[in-house]
Amino acid sequence: MIRRAMLLLLAGLSSTGCAFFAGLTSAGGADASAFTVNMEKYEVHSIDLAFADAGELWCPGQSGPFKVLAEAIDKKKPDEALTLETAAPTAEAREARGKMDLTEFAMAARGGSIEHGVFSASEDSFATLLGFDVKATYRLDRTKEVVRHFDPEYSCIRAVGLSGQVGAHGQEGQWGEDRGGAGGAGGSGGPGGAGPRLTAFVTIVRTPKYERAGLIKVTGDHEAMTLFDLDEGVTVVARGGEGGAGGPGGQGGRGSDPRGAGGAGGNGGSGGPGGPGGEVLLVVDERYPELARVVAVDVSGGPPGPGGDGGYGGPGGPPPSVCSKCETPPPGPDGPGGSGGPQGQSGGRNGRSEVRAEDVTRMFAALPPGLRLRADARAQPPPPRPGPPPRPPKRRR
Repeated sequence: MIRRAMLLLLAGLSSTGCAFFAGLTSAGGADASAFTVNMEKYEVHSIDLAFADAGELWCPGQSGPFKVLAEAIDKKKPDEALTLETAAPTAEAREARGKMDLTEFAMAARGGSIEHGVFSASEDSFATLLGFDVKATYRLDRTKEVVRHFDPEYSCIRAVGLSGQVGAHGQEGQWGEDRGGAGGAGGSGGPGGAGPRLTAFVTIVRTPKYERAGLIKVTGDHEAMTLFDLDEGVTVVARGGEGGAGGPGGQGGRGSDPRGAGGAGGNGGSGGPGGPGGEVLLVVDERYPELARVVAVDVSGGPPGPGGDGGYGGPGGPPPSVCSKCETPPPGPDGPGGSGGPQGQSGGRNGRSEVRAEDVTRMFAALPPGLRLRADARAQPPPPRPGPPPRPPKRRR
């Protein structure tokens, strides 16, 4: 009896054919892998890596998706060459059909990490001076592998430093009491924090890949050091903090029984004022006075905080009890919502900055391995312009 039932079930499945799978979808990733090609049916001759919109350079902290390409033949059709590619890990079933599962390949990276078909480079510009490598190996034939190399570049490093703290969030207004009580107003946001006090030292160094790259070291309320692109420049940030957001208004209370109007929602609180900008002393290597134009300083005051949302109006009171055959009246009207709070009225005042040109050798005496200070001589000032010729002495009469 059981055997006969199993045969009937199998017959029913086979009669539906491909239509049985037509309505299936997948959330992506491992679920879609059930619909990828069976690589046992193919002979792979070579593999390659393809990155979307990627050139030959990669920036620290940059990330991007990739796929593996395989030049292969179907073992049943050896005269027909074809190119297979991996499905995106987030692909649905219909998008994965005819494509390879990324797990068919062992992945490795130098200078970053690989997860779900995305390569993410390390944010440490000093740990990746030699660049980045992504390697794929075909699991069914480990002689088939590919390595993609990217040299480093630093155009994505555009700022160093930090802003002051964001002001405290305003408190939420109290909820209205039952029987139509109004919600309370939200509290005001707190003021933004002051920007930091920083000293930034800047020079030009030689790396394993570049003869000239910018190097900036920040000390004071924040410590940091990084390479940067001399053509793109970098900004030392010591902005004031944004004002805190106003608190939301409290919700209105439920209307009284029966059919009482709901209470009004409370108004949102006002945003807090922005914090004052900080202080920056920028010290550029005296050998490269052009760095004063390459490195910008931002000591602007923080913006005011946004106002809080108005509270919801309270629900109306329930309808009165009536006889079972009578028409039930509607409940009481909901209360009106509160008004949103105003944005903070004032941004923070701007801070102060100063630029000097000095010998910074001592600040860069200890550099990460692979970096070297350049041996450029200090730029000599032009000779003074000659004065007017001396006037001849007056002759006596």
